[in-house]
Formats: sequence, structure tokens, C-alpha cells
Amino acid sequence: MKTSRLLLIAIMLTAAVTAGYAETLDNLRQKAEQLHAEGKNDSALLVAEKALEIAVPDNDTTAIIGLNSSMGVYLRTLGRLDEALKHYNTAMRLCTTDAFKRNADEEARQEAATLYLNMATLHVDMQHKDDALYYAKLAADWAMKCADKELKAQLLAQDGLIFLMCGDNREAARQLTTSYELAMQLKLYPAALNAGAYMIAVADRLNDATAVGQWRDRCSRIEGKVTDTMALIAYYQIQCSVAMKHENWQESIALFNKILSTEGVDAMPFVVYDCYNNMHEAWAKLGEWRKAYECMGKAVALKDSLFEKDKAESLRELTVKYQTKEKELALARSETELSRTRMYIAIGALVVLVCAVLVSLYVQRQRRRIREREAEFARLKADTDRRLTRRYLEGLESERERLAKELHDGVCNNLYTLQVMADNKASGATELPERLNEIREQVRRVSHELMPPEFKYADICMVIYDYVASTAEASARRITFTAIPDDADWSTVPDATALELYRITQEAVGNAVKHSGATDIGVELNMTQDTLTLTITDNGSQGSQQGGSGIGRRTMKQRAEAAGGKLTVNRHAGGTTLNVVVHRKA
Repeated sequence: MKTSRLLLIAIMLTAAVTAGYAETLDNLRQKAEQLHAEGKNDSALLVAEKALEIAVPDNDTTAIIGLNSSMGVYLRTLGRLDEALKHYNTAMRLCTTDAFKRNADEEARQEAATLYLNMATLHVDMQHKDDALYYAKLAADWAMKCADKELKAQLLAQDGLIFLMCGDNREAARQLTTSYELAMQLKLYPAALNAGAYMIAVADRLNDATAVGQWRDRCSRIEGKVTDTMALIAYYQIQCSVAMKHENWQESIALFNKILSTEGVDAMPFVVYDCYNNMHEAWAKLGEWRKAYECMGKAVALKDSLFEKDKAESLRELTVKYQTKEKELALARSETELSRTRMYIAIGALVVLVCAVLVSLYVQRQRRRIREREAEFARLKADTDRRLTRRYLEGLESERERLAKELHDGVCNNLYTLQVMADNKASGATELPERLNEIREQVRRVSHELMPPEFKYADICMVIYDYVASTAEASARRITFTAIPDDADWSTVPDATALELYRITQEAVGNAVKHSGATDIGVELNMTQDTLTLTITDNGSQGSQQGGSGIGRRTMKQRAEAAGGKLTVNRHAGGTTLNVVVHRKA
């Protein structure tokens, strides 16, 4: 993991061209990169911010993307993740525009590939593997568009490592193989060794022993041509991890000794600590307890010294920061600095003005797009509504014809039979009760078929709840529904009573929404052993159909009486309360 990050830092920015001693944009970017490589991220951040002040007024999109991407890395290294994400977001917003994708030159393609690689690395660190894979694929797409084969080889190697760490071994193999081939064409043996080493890990993950052997042979043929310490150590570390995974303890110890004997490893105390920490485990597995103890002692001693070194480094950084602040204070008192500050303020005002114009243009463009989409949606909705309405009317017409036939062929014929029986009382007296009962059943069946279809599949509580929820969503008002008690069996309410209560609810809530100006409407359904009570309250102050004496109130009263109940309406200072009390039959 440490090796991949160091290599990622090395390829974050493209090489900058410095001209003279003037602090040009390219010179500042190069200086920031150098400071970051030295671990001075605070200083690197300050230099990058200064470079960004130059790039923004010039509208250098490619440089702005690269600088924001780099600043995201610096801030993430400092642990300031929220600020890092803001810079990544700025870079991503510019990188995903149609204009950028259409006009991207070689430098822009390199910056885009590096940005997405940084995003993938961030998500790997945060264990967001799906997001890491998404950005790794974007990085690969942009890397393949780059003409610089050397940079492409490095980018694909790191991208392959991301796929490897996220478990996509097939895609990792594809990226790493391409990187290896490009590096070998250019005789970039350190890059080729890196890609080959990662391929050993991929082949081992895929349990392909043949491929592991082939990649080991390839790496061993170019190992002698590589003098780069980081590339060699990464190669040995991967072989160590494979050896320890398969419990080849002797082989892993030999490889750790190779790392410890590599020139320049002494300057990497964390690598040395990792070697001794793993070697003591390998010796212990082999039963060599004395050697295991010696390695463990070296690891512990090195760990202690590393912590002391970290503390000393933190103190030195604090001193440097203090001295820097003192120098900045002295410079702030000079007339030169004052004039420069004024100049920066003027430039800043100009930048703000330009940004305001750009934001205004962007907002206008977005509003135009929104209006176009709304118009298109309205057209589609109108077409859909027309089709649905036509189908609904066709269904109503079909149902009307069916019910007319039912009434004509059934009820009317039976009524005619009753008339004949009435004319001939003697012959039809015994059949009269049976005919009356048959007519009653036919009428009851027709009336049930005229009920809302919801009552075929749900009880009164469910139907009212659904109506309240849909009305609240459509009217943007607070409409609540309460059923008391929670465990009541609402299916015991007769269908005829349920229908009347449902229609009263529709009428009362609809009136409150349309006419009363109410913002808070409550619907409560309460069942006891003897009564069924519907209560509807609203906080309307303009009056509603509930409290008036119009058609709406008369209709609700008739419905309440049809259900065997009584309706009362009470207007008060807080709004309106409607009650329907139905006495249940024992």
C-alpha cells in the first residue's frame, strides 16, 4: 500500500516547464509538487493556492483541474478530508463538461486521468470499493487517450493496482498487462517491474500457478536492469506477501533479507520495520525462537525510534510555521506588500465579477433547460392523461351497459312478475315473498358493484388512510389520520357503512383543502363496542363547506343518516370539527 501511494504521488502532475526566475504558473506547480514529495504539505498547499490565483483569472481550465486535484491530495494527506472533497468537486465539475471532453488536449487528458486516479485512491482508503472501481474505470478511459506512452504506462500500473485492491482481478490484469507492454517498449524497466510485480499478485489471486511462474520469470529477467529502490522494494514486498500467504517461510525470509540489503532502504524506516515485524513471525513458524525474538526486538526498537522521530519532526514543523508567520508579519508592514495587497484585491474583484457573469449565464442556461424539460413533461403527461381518460370512459360505458342489462333483465322482469302476481292474487300469493327476496338480492348485488373497487381488497381504515396520504401529498398540506384502537378489526364494518363514511371523509377533507384555507387537517376513526365515530378537524379560518348549510353539508348529513348515524358540525375559533357517530348493531 505504501509503495502504491508513493508511486501515485510521483505521477500526480505532469512535468512543468520553468522559464527564468519569474514565479510562473508552471514553476509554482512544480514547486508545490516538490514540497509534497518532501512531506511539506502545508507549504505545498500555500504554493498551490497561489498558482490557483493565477490560473483562475486566465480561465486555464486544465491548470485549474490539475491544481484542485493536487490540493485535494495535499489536504487529504493533512487529514482535512472535507476541504479536500471541495477541491475534488471543483475539479470534477470542470472535467465533466461537454466542452472539456470535446476539446481536451494531451495535457487535459493527463490531468483528467490523474484526477480520477486520485479519486479512486481516496475511495480505496475509505473502503468504498464500488466507488473506487467507478473512478478507476474513468481513469483508465482517460489514460488510454493519452499520447505520452511513458505516463500512460505509469497511470495504467497504478490503475491496475486499484482494481487489484478492490477485488476486480480480471480488469487489474488487463490494465497491468498493457502497462507492462508499454513500459517494455520504451525500456522503462522500473515501470515494467512494477506492473509485473502487481501481475504476480493478480495471478496468485486467480490461483493461476502457471501465470505466477511466467510473471516471475519476466520480472527476474529485468530485475538486474533496475536500480530504482522503490521499484525493487515493491517487487520484493509483493513476492513476500505471496510467499507468506502460501506459508513458504524460508522463501519469505530470503526475500525480506533482499529488501534489507537493497541500497537506500535505510532511508525508509517504515519498510525496515515492516520487514522485521514479518520476519519474526516467519522464524516463529519455523520454530527458530531465538531468531524470531531477535527480529521482534529490532522491530520494537525501530517502532519506538520512529515515534520519537515523528515527535521531533512535528516540533520542527511547528517551529518552521512560527518563523514563517513572523516573516509574513514583517512583510505585511512594508509598503511593497501593501501595494501588492491592493493589486490582489483589484484582481480578486475582477475575478468575482467574471465568476458572477459566468454563474449568471450558467443559471440562465439551467433555467432554460428546466423550462424545456417541464414543457416536454407536460406534453407527455397530457398525452398520458388523454389516453387514461379515454380508457376510463370506455370502461365506464361498458360498465353502464352491463348494469343496464342487469337491471333490465333481472330487476325489471321480476317487478313485472310481481305486477302479474298482484293482478292475480290467488295464483301468486305463495311465490310473492320469494320474488321479493330475489329482487332485494339483485338490487343489493348491483349496489355493491357500484362501490369503489378499493373496498373489494381493503377495509375502511386502509381506504381512508390511502386517501389521506395521497391528498396530503397532492395538496402540500399537513393531513393526518389516526385509527383507534390500533388492533381493531375494521373488516367488521359493513360495506354500506364503510362507503358512506369514506364519501363523507372525501367531502369534508376536500372542502377543507379547497375552501377553508386550512393548513392542518386531522382525520380520526374510532371504534368501540357500541359506536363507530368519524371525526374530522381543520384549522381553517375562512369557513368551509363543513360549517355551512349548502349542498355539501346536506349531502354529508344524508350519508350519515343512510349509515344509521348522526352528523354534527361545530365551528369554533380554532377552525371546524365534524363528527359522525354511527351506532353499531349487536
